[in-house]
Amino acid sequence: MNDTVDDPVDGRLAFATTEATDISVLPKRLVRRPHILQIVAGDVAPRTIPLTQDSMSVGRSNEADIRIMTADLSRMHMRIDRTRRGFKCFDMDSRNGVFVNEVRVHSAVLRDGDLIQLGNVALMYHEGS
Repeated sequence: MNDTVDDPVDGRLAFATTEATDISVLPKRLVRRPHILQIVAGDVAPRTIPLTQDSMSVGRSNEADIRIMTADLSRMHMRIDRTRRGFKCFDMDSRNGVFVNEVRVHSAVLRDGDLIQLGNVALMYHEGS
């Protein structure tokens, strides 16, 4: 408990000495955010997709894990795999290709803020914690 006492020299209040105690400011459990794809442009925008599986396919097909219905996408357009260094995208021999930050790629390791273009659909990749 902090007690105050009057300082006899100038009349100001001064704090009496007390013992220090440790106060924990860490939460009891850490909240983890998933990696996500955020559709930022195209017919189906806006939409947020959490990347919860180790491998996810993107395309128009009913079998695609992430189904995006637009004529510019192939039935199985792209695959996203979890690796030791994060997520990596792969073009699945799509008709219109996969572009990461305006560069056509066959595969690319994704970094926070990367823009992935699939036909008329733009997705932004966000790293989780």
